[in-house]
Amino acid sequence: MGLLNIYDVTAGMELERAIISPENGQCLLKSGSILSIKNIEKLRELSITEVYIKDRNTIFISPHDKMQKMLISDFTTKLRSVAPRNPEANKNDFVVKIADYLEKIILKIAKSEDILDFLVQLRIINKTYLYDSAINTAVFSGLVAGTMSLSNDEIIAAIIAGLLHDIGVAEMPFLINVENRAPQQESLWREHPTYGYYFAVQKNIPKLVAQCIHYHHERFDGSGYPKGLSGQDIPMVARIISVCSHYSDLLIKNTPPYMAVEELYGTSGLYFDPEVVNAFVNNIPIYPLGVMVRLSTKEVGIVSNIRENNGPRPIIKIYYNRVNRPITEDKIVDLGKERTIFIEEIL
Repeated sequence: MGLLNIYDVTAGMELERAIISPENGQCLLKSGSILSIKNIEKLRELSITEVYIKDRNTIFISPHDKMQKMLISDFTTKLRSVAPRNPEANKNDFVVKIADYLEKIILKIAKSEDILDFLVQLRIINKTYLYDSAINTAVFSGLVAGTMSLSNDEIIAAIIAGLLHDIGVAEMPFLINVENRAPQQESLWREHPTYGYYFAVQKNIPKLVAQCIHYHHERFDGSGYPKGLSGQDIPMVARIISVCSHYSDLLIKNTPPYMAVEELYGTSGLYFDPEVVNAFVNNIPIYPLGVMVRLSTKEVGIVSNIRENNGPRPIIKIYYNRVNRPITEDKIVDLGKERTIFIEEIL
């Protein structure tokens, strides 16, 4: 116990003494209060420099405060794995600027208690298929919206809708990852975007975000649900969420990235907006610079250039032959030219 610098205080610590405002003498927090991230930020704004903590080795952190930290950390980690800070590891310099912007936006989004509450639900119901997918979709959607030069409000909506697009599934967790749903199950499953829409509206989530949650399963050709909207009738941000969430789901199911991209290409103009598909594929590196990969020839190499070619066809420097022996010659495989060769596995 004892006096602690406000910058050494963490959420979940218990106050030993009340905190009194130096300006008007009012009690800001009572003795025994459990400090939250919001409390600590407010105290710093009020220039409170020190507080008395009961036991700095014990914390009573709430799921809400824990989720705020996890959201920022998980989003940023995923963002920088897709769009690293070094420019040459990105498809273009514009992506670097967008990623820097998204890193600032998530700090603001993470202050919303309603969004955090939804994310806690997703994580405790199913971390992989709901929470991890939400993080992936939010990162991809924010980057695509940014590279398509949408407005700031639309970019923010893309991130939030990416995070919350499957909140309606919280009402039917028993259907998660069910491949062959019975007709009654399928009928219920198709209601999850509507459930999510009303959950968002009840929490005063912005209207555009709620709409994107509602329409993220609509298809460009009108074959989707729940409204059967098509083409331009589907909000642009919802079209982005549709592409990014589908790609994320494929990766979570261990679909190789090249196959996931081929599926996007193959359904472009049918399920997905071709403009969004092109923005996704041409701006987000499917195989990050520097990763080790195995080609369909069984040779192993390192992704050495992702800017030379558009789409998921980087340049690979080969280091091992098809029987995993080091090669002595200098060998480069340009997948942009060698169209019959593809990346089979990320090692």
